Amino acid sequence: MAFLGGINVGVENSARLSGPHRIDDVHFKVEGPVVRVVMDAYARDWTFTTEEVLDDDFWWPKLEAAGHVFARGVRSGPDADLYRIELILGAAINLARKRIRIVTPYFLPDARLQFALQEAVLRGVEVQIVLPGKSDQRIMDWAMRGQLRFFRHVKACFITTPAPFDHSKICTVDGEWSMVGSSNWDTRSFRLNFEFDLEITDRELTARLDAMIDDKIARGKQNSPDALANEPLYLNLRNAAARLLKPYL
Repeated sequence: MAFLGGINVGVENSARLSGPHRIDDVHFKVEGPVVRVVMDAYARDWTFTTEEVLDDDFWWPKLEAAGHVFARGVRSGPDADLYRIELILGAAINLARKRIRIVTPYFLPDARLQFALQEAVLRGVEVQIVLPGKSDQRIMDWAMRGQLRFFRHVKACFITTPAPFDHSKICTVDGEWSMVGSSNWDTRSFRLNFEFDLEITDRELTARLDAMIDDKIARGKQNSPDALANEPLYLNLRNAAARLLKPYL
């Protein structure tokens, strides 16, 4: 079995140790042949870090089929597989016909993904984007507010959730396709970080993820890019300046 998602091994992810200041997240346990792909990514990262190659047979047992969900592991990083996550998400957005739902702690998509979302809205696709009301990075919050001003003409629905900070990374499309894992919707995840995500085609599991998103939306409140654009000038200047750091955030 393998585990993947956004939860880090730290005090901040412990409700018992951090209480109201904890970070909420979603993690996944997977079994079956897809575990080999997770192990392959782990082995590559281990070799990159330690220069030790994990090539002994006991690291690579034969894996029998498990469950009924069709899933594919997707590795990305600056050394190889660059833009892979970005391209898959872009393709999913372009194929959407009914609804796109995005849950991410950091939302700084590039112009291509932003344009794909705009095209989806023009096709009549419902787009819901769930963000934390306040993240754990102040400059990122400012940059995201500056970014959302560019969505004034993209009629997506933006929902911000209350504390504790939600670090979940989930995307569902049309109730049939989903992607979960470690990637955020920002340049650092798409092009600079080593990330691992799971692409899933399964209505039952996607319905469970959509139910989780429904709960987040019920606890959140809808925000408008128009309201952000009408904030005082000094706040708009601050947010625009923070957005200039977008390639590194």
